[in-house]
Amino acid sequence: MITAIDTNILLDILFRDEEFFQKSSQLLERQSALGALIISPLVYTELLSAFFRLSSKKPAEDLDAFLEGMGVQVSELGKNDLVLSADRWSSFSTHRKMACPKCGAATLLKCSACGQEMRWRNHIITDFLIGAHAQNNANALITRDRGYYRRYFKIKIFS
Repeated sequence: MITAIDTNILLDILFRDEEFFQKSSQLLERQSALGALIISPLVYTELLSAFFRLSSKKPAEDLDAFLEGMGVQVSELGKNDLVLSADRWSSFSTHRKMACPKCGAATLLKCSACGQEMRWRNHIITDFLIGAHAQNNANALITRDRGYYRRYFKIKIFS
């Protein structure tokens, strides 16, 4: 089994998040016992920016050591990942309704003063690239944004 990992899970572990550290660590350990752990280059980039913020003297080397210690490998993006991502982004951006990150339900947001419908962009194309990469290169995805990924991608989600 190959499991892709979303950035939020690794940030929970890196920063020892009070609310999510234990659960994220357990999910990672469980999936590691079942097979390979991968991240997309986009997740790598998002994590690397955290290492820069930590004022690491060698951020890329420190990130590589962090990932190696957990048995996580970077898996490259392919053209199929780009095509799937663009397709799902197109669907999302056509509707542009706010979606619950937990369950994926669309929510209509209106201005409290005039009642005008407001469009909410709670995901960026990077999220779609991460989801497409996971669907095309893994059997499962570990994330806290399960509703969103379930809505747009056909992959087993652990959260």
